[in-house]
Amino acid sequence: MSGGVGGDLLADVGAVGAYFTVSTELPRELPHGAGQVSLARLYAGHAALRDRIRHTSGQLGTTEARVGASILFQGMAARLWSPVVAVALLHRRVPVLAPGSTWPDLGASAAPWRTDPAQVVLLDPDEHLDGHTAGSDAELLAWLVVRTVVITHLTPLKDAVRAEASLPDALLWGNAASALVGTLGVLARARPELAYEVAVFTEVALRQPPLADTGFLSPTKSSAGGSRTQAFVRRSCCLYYRVPGGGLCGDCALAR
Repeated sequence: MSGGVGGDLLADVGAVGAYFTVSTELPRELPHGAGQVSLARLYAGHAALRDRIRHTSGQLGTTEARVGASILFQGMAARLWSPVVAVALLHRRVPVLAPGSTWPDLGASAAPWRTDPAQVVLLDPDEHLDGHTAGSDAELLAWLVVRTVVITHLTPLKDAVRAEASLPDALLWGNAASALVGTLGVLARARPELAYEVAVFTEVALRQPPLADTGFLSPTKSSAGGSRTQAFVRRSCCLYYRVPGGGLCGDCALAR
């Protein structure tokens, strides 16, 4: 399923927050500046990725390209997870944003990414089991979301970033896992009725390769409603501590 329905679902989840917003209002002719480089071109090594890593490093106040590359990857991962996760949990479909017809905003602003709605494919989880043992809706959706986003976007993005900066796979997959957990937390706060499904989705997603072993869920105190919550603790560090005045992130392995 593709086309207008995909655009409608993306528009609906955009209300959750800035990172969940993907614009489908495309101009008749796309300009060819750095701000209009498609994800596919970035994954193929377009110079805009190198430029954005340098810019991000400068904004952070560091000359270390690997720090800027790590933080840029984590931010882009959050943008890639957010609309897909929201559509999955709210509408039980998994949207696939075509890399060749999706244009990211590479600036520091919260300007929405853009995609051609005619190229958005919606996967029905029941039609994409591929030998996966079906569980609850949240479990099946978590499995399909992770597989789809990792294959379509995060693996080629990781490879492109690693070509520009010396970063280990484990660090970048840790960034991807951290971004996913953050995305799910935002969604749960915005839509409290999804709290249980988000908890299940999180647990299942973090058991899927390549997110498995990137960290673990640590039980926290019971919430006011009596349900237990879990905090993600990663096994790697995103290098934010190397930013002047940066400190440690809440899920950082170095904070334990």
